[in-house]
Amino acid sequence: MCFLAATAFAADSLVDAVRAGDREAVRRLLKQPASVNAREPDGTSALHWAVRADDLETAKLLLSAGADPNAANRYGVVPLSLAADNRSVAMVEALLKAGADPKGPMTLMQAAHAGNPDIVRMLAARGADVNQRELSRGETALMWAASENHPEALKVLIEHGADPNARSTELAFPKDRFGLEGVVTVLPRGGWTALMYAVRQGSLEAARALADAGANLNLADPDGATAVVLAILNGHFDTAALLVEKGADPNLADSTGMAALYATADMSTLGEIYGRPARKSSSKVSALELIETLLKHGADPNAALKSPTLYRAHTPGEGVLGEGTTPFLRAARNGDVAAMRVLLDHGADPARTQKNGTTALMLASGTGRGQGVFAKDYATEGQLLSAVQFLVERGAAVNAANDSGQTALHIAAQASDGIVDYLAAHGANLEAKDKQGRTPLDVAMGVGVRARIGGESTVRESTAALLRQWMARGSR
Repeated sequence: MCFLAATAFAADSLVDAVRAGDREAVRRLLKQPASVNAREPDGTSALHWAVRADDLETAKLLLSAGADPNAANRYGVVPLSLAADNRSVAMVEALLKAGADPKGPMTLMQAAHAGNPDIVRMLAARGADVNQRELSRGETALMWAASENHPEALKVLIEHGADPNARSTELAFPKDRFGLEGVVTVLPRGGWTALMYAVRQGSLEAARALADAGANLNLADPDGATAVVLAILNGHFDTAALLVEKGADPNLADSTGMAALYATADMSTLGEIYGRPARKSSSKVSALELIETLLKHGADPNAALKSPTLYRAHTPGEGVLGEGTTPFLRAARNGDVAAMRVLLDHGADPARTQKNGTTALMLASGTGRGQGVFAKDYATEGQLLSAVQFLVERGAAVNAANDSGQTALHIAAQASDGIVDYLAAHGANLEAKDKQGRTPLDVAMGVGVRARIGGESTVRESTAALLRQWMARGSR
């Protein structure tokens, strides 16, 4: 009992001395038997603390006194992994020379995460498994280096046999709903490559290194999204542009039919996301510039969705933008005239409609406006009016009707007086009836219009008065 108590006292004192950087006290305490490898309750040794502090001189004192270089605390952390995390080449060399195991669990992973290529090289050259995986998601050292944008570490790993196309473990979670809205919580599905981790983080140079090393740029995740699409959805337009310029196929679509061009048009005027403030992109390439790059590299301007896009964070895909929606139609939905112009110049068909017959003019006139969770549904009335003017000036059919019989004027009657006035002045049929027998005036008065979320009235008195004025002019 007396020996154990003395050992515990010595261990505590030694750790305290190491923490304080008091090497004289360390030298004195190392003369006591059994003190050098005594552990704290969680298994941490004095050597752990010296390495963590990158105190090479003290670490060498401890190693010379017989400190175990492979001692792991209760979390499995060994001194070598701490040295790798510190990017300390000299400390790694000292530990390896003292017998530290370069093949220890997570050591190479930590080195890759920290990104010092010399340390990665030392460990790999001594037999560390460059394709080792962590246990929770099956991520590899290459994935960690890619996430942290360490291109030189990536190159070393690949030179030593790391698989650039290895995937993390595919994951499955039960669907969970929260809040009154009953919104499905979106959780990761796994099955990602190192390139996908790089593009999520906007690790431009890591993505370049992977592409140059022969990584497959066209692999898709379980939802069918490629690295290009994932880069776009995370606002890293420069990374997406790089991959396309390196040969990635811009026309590969996910399970909803969304390819890179649609994703970029969507991100150009992205609406609000539940519980997440708008995030400015750090990319030097704008969404509009990326649209031009994608088109120049063969992106199909008329590729259409098969269904509303996948959930993003806690936000469901936009139901208004369902089957048949093209990038041009998506841009029209939010009055993005700049994107519409570029798409039109590169072959977008302005006459294309959704499966239900909805035209670009209808979308720009305010389809669904004010009926979603977010009252304005993203574009201002001025932006939508500009898009309507752009389309009409280019020959859009003002009186075209969708499958429910609605025209652009029916839609504008619940969206914007300015658009109503413009359409009426450009030949819109004021008496057109939809499949329910409603005229635009009926719609303005709220006939058959579902209540708006947030309690807004569906009756638009000013719009009704404007329509009556136009009808009176026509009857003269």
